[in-house]
Amino acid sequence: MNLREQRAKQMMESTGYATQFESTKFKVRSQTNPEKFYIVSRTGNGLICECMDHITRKADCKHIKITLELIMKNKCYRNNIFRIMERSALNLCKYCDSGRITKKGTRKNKNGNVQIFKCLDCKKKFSTNYGFEKTRFDVNTITGALQMYYSGMSTRDISNHYEMMGIEVSCVTIYEWICKYSTMVSKYLNEIVPRTGNWVRADEVWIKVNGEQKYLFASMDDDTRYWLASDMADTKFQHNADNLLKLTKEAIGKNPTQFITDGLPAYKKSSKRIFGKKTQHTRHIHIQGDMNNNKMERLNGEIRDREKVFRGLKKIDTPILDGMKAYYNFTKKHGALKGKTPSEEALIKVDGKNRWKTIIQNASLHKANSN
Repeated sequence: MNLREQRAKQMMESTGYATQFESTKFKVRSQTNPEKFYIVSRTGNGLICECMDHITRKADCKHIKITLELIMKNKCYRNNIFRIMERSALNLCKYCDSGRITKKGTRKNKNGNVQIFKCLDCKKKFSTNYGFEKTRFDVNTITGALQMYYSGMSTRDISNHYEMMGIEVSCVTIYEWICKYSTMVSKYLNEIVPRTGNWVRADEVWIKVNGEQKYLFASMDDDTRYWLASDMADTKFQHNADNLLKLTKEAIGKNPTQFITDGLPAYKKSSKRIFGKKTQHTRHIHIQGDMNNNKMERLNGEIRDREKVFRGLKKIDTPILDGMKAYYNFTKKHGALKGKTPSEEALIKVDGKNRWKTIIQNASLHKANSN
C-alpha cells in the first residue's frame, strides 16, 4: 500500500470526509485543512481532481482514491457506474500510481519483447503485464482458456484446441490457470457492491464433488440477474441457510424487501434471523403466475449445462465456483438483459473486449496496493 493509499484510508476512518453533490461531482475534505474541500469530477476518461498532486503527477491522488472507494462500495448516488478500466491504457506506475513514467528498454521472452517502464517519481521499473508477470504464454491464450472452460469445455478439449493452433499447453497447466485466476479475481470482485434492486431469489442445485452428491445454494438479484452469493452443503433438507443469506446481505449492502424461494424450511428460518421481519419471504412458488422462480432456475440451468466444468471438482472449497460466478456476472451476455451482462445491468462496466484480461489486471494491482 503506497503513501496515498494510506492517507486515503486514514481519512475514510472519519465521518463526513466526502459527499456527492452533483451527478458527476464529488466533494472531498482536505486532510490538512478541515475547512477546505477538493472537487473530484467524473469524466469519460475517469476521475480528475483539482488538487496540485493530481495536476502535477497526472495520477490518482488520495481524493480520487476516496471517491473510487465511495463508488465501489455504492455509498453515493445509485446511478454511478463503477468502471473496471483497462490498465494497459492508463500508463500509470504500478507502485505509486504516478503518471510521470518513461520507457526504459525491453525484456525478451518467448512471446516477443515486453516494454519496460521507469517511474520518474519512485524510480522503480515495471512492465504493464499486470497479473500475467513471469508467464511464458500469451495473455490471450490464458484468458481464452478461462472463457472456454467456463463456457463448458473441458481442460483436455481446450488443450486439443490450442494444439491445432500450434500452441503446446497441457491440461494440467490450464487447470492451474483456472484455479489461480479464479481465486485472484473473486477476491477483487467481491469487494465491488452491485447496484441491485430490492428483490432477492434463492434456490439450490445438486452437483457432484469428488464423486459424491452435494448441494450448491445460490442467491440472485431479481432485477439484474446478478449472482450474489453461493454456499455448498452436504445435504439439502438439514442445511442451515444462514451463511448464504449473510453473504447475500454483504454483497448488496442491505436487507431485501422481498425474498423469493421454494418451500425449503431452511430459508424461512434463516430469512427471519438474517434479513429480519421487514423482509417479506415468499415460498411455495409455482411454475406459472407472478410468484415463480424461473429466473433462479435459469441460473441453475447454467450450472447444470456445465457438467464438464464441475466434473473435476475434488473439494467443496474449490475456486472453480468463484470463477463460474465471475464468468456468469461479468463476461456472459444475457438474452433477457438485451445482450448485456448482469454486471452491466448492475452498473459495473468492464472496459475492453477482453474482459478477463481487464479484470485480472485490476485484481492484481488491487492486491498489490492492499498489502
